Amino acid sequence: MKKAAPAAKSSKTVKPGSRKSAGGTRVVASQERGAGTIDPVKLEIYWNRLISIASEQAATMVNSSFSAVLGDMEDLSAGVFDANGVMMAQSVQGAPGHLGSLSAGVKSFLAKFSPKDIAPGDVLITNDPWLVSGHKHDITVVTPVFYRKRLVAFTASNCHTVDIGGRIFSAAATEVYEEGLQIPRMKLFEGGRRNETLFSIIEENVRSPQLVLGDLMAQVSANETAVRRVAAFMLEHDLTHLDAISKAITSRTARLMRQAISRLPDGIYSDHVRLDGFDTPLEIRVSIEVRGSKIIVDFDGTSPQVPKGINSVLNFTEAFTRYALKCLLAPDSPNNDGSFAPIEVRAPHGSIVHAKFPAPVGGRHLVGLYIPGVIFGALAAIAPARLVADSSVLSAITLAGQNARDQPYVFTFFSSGGMGGRASKDGLDATAFPSNVANVPVEVMEHATPALFTRRELIADSFGTGQFRGGAGQRIGLVLRGVESARVSCMVERTESAPRGLSGGGAGKVASVSVDGKHIDPKQALILTAGQELMLETPGGGGFGPAARRTGTAIAHDRSAGLTNI
Repeated sequence: MKKAAPAAKSSKTVKPGSRKSAGGTRVVASQERGAGTIDPVKLEIYWNRLISIASEQAATMVNSSFSAVLGDMEDLSAGVFDANGVMMAQSVQGAPGHLGSLSAGVKSFLAKFSPKDIAPGDVLITNDPWLVSGHKHDITVVTPVFYRKRLVAFTASNCHTVDIGGRIFSAAATEVYEEGLQIPRMKLFEGGRRNETLFSIIEENVRSPQLVLGDLMAQVSANETAVRRVAAFMLEHDLTHLDAISKAITSRTARLMRQAISRLPDGIYSDHVRLDGFDTPLEIRVSIEVRGSKIIVDFDGTSPQVPKGINSVLNFTEAFTRYALKCLLAPDSPNNDGSFAPIEVRAPHGSIVHAKFPAPVGGRHLVGLYIPGVIFGALAAIAPARLVADSSVLSAITLAGQNARDQPYVFTFFSSGGMGGRASKDGLDATAFPSNVANVPVEVMEHATPALFTRRELIADSFGTGQFRGGAGQRIGLVLRGVESARVSCMVERTESAPRGLSGGGAGKVASVSVDGKHIDPKQALILTAGQELMLETPGGGGFGPAARRTGTAIAHDRSAGLTNI
């Protein structure tokens, strides 16, 4: 297999907002700018208030949602940023791939719009994959906060939209232009007035405009809720700006991360993982250098990008790299830009983890969600107590067609396999990791589409064995009601490369997709006719530790729960 060119070793920073910029390295500028002299008790109050604002922002999105993607799956993110685009707080719910990349996205807006270009009542928007979270189905909305006529902060949200035109949500495109409508960085509202031209363009280009525009307005409303809460917070505490608070928050978080890194032994630690790929297997390679209080993560040697929509942009790769390291090293510290300061991420430009424009990226989760597993694998020898064995990569099935009322519908449901076993606990059954997108109730899916679900059950003996077993995968079957056929897009990984065990644990069972009992390509688009049964089996998580150490009580519990026949 041809290997990617080595990553550049310089510290050149990719300019924010430049999706077509060359170069293989992005160095995250440190946010450690001094903690100031804020009273520690007051800082704790301020900090928790900002987190509660971001969390209310996310809850408002969910409660105002039109689609199941936002309202049930909660495929979203929300955060509060200072006037320089530094993330001070993020919601307690949200997808990690959004939350890490949302920070880069807000800074990309500031690279285009100067403070004099932004006024009260403005709302900014984009879905550029290279600027925010990696594919066009994620729409980012940013709203400025003005207090006493000064720009003091931003609120921002990201949400997976049910449709963006072009091909239905899939990995089949050969370039990004096929993957739907692209919205550049622009104003959705200007001075409080809707950009009717943009609203009309979106409405005319998507299959479910009511759902798409409804969710978009839920984002706008949620951001506005956070704007009001930030202004009220500043009034209550007689604040004129948030800069000192932002510096204190991010510097303390950065210090906690540096202290956690310092407890690791210096050295270079490596791992690699095999992916199913689209037509041929692919590989992610990583080396992690621990150098004092800093970590350098290098993906040199990873497979080159492919002409199918499974490539990950650098923002998405960085987000899941940092997420994995934070879970491992400083899980209890709040999430903000300070967490990123001690972590440098390098990746070859033009690889599957740093895709070069205009590569197709619609199914970038099929690569990006492998990253925490390979990070954990590299550090298994020096930090085993907090590791998780390989988990299933989130599977996605999209249905599109005409319902019984001759109205178009499009619906994507994400399905979780088993989470990997942990150093002291079994993996969770049918639970997504590293994504935390929720499984959707069958009733919701049957209401939104003509699908009738024939089964949804845990798969016995699908988990990897171990002292702590992996989580079980699930089996989901559906048929179409009525006589109309539907277009189906499958995006399913780990059908060839099973989730690995850790520290002597066994591998989980691989995934499969079939129609009427016949296995099909897990990343293909097909026409499903009435009466045919589509069956998805998601992978089981890898086990942790040797199976010989598993207790008899735990084995008996698995048998009584129907999780094993052995």
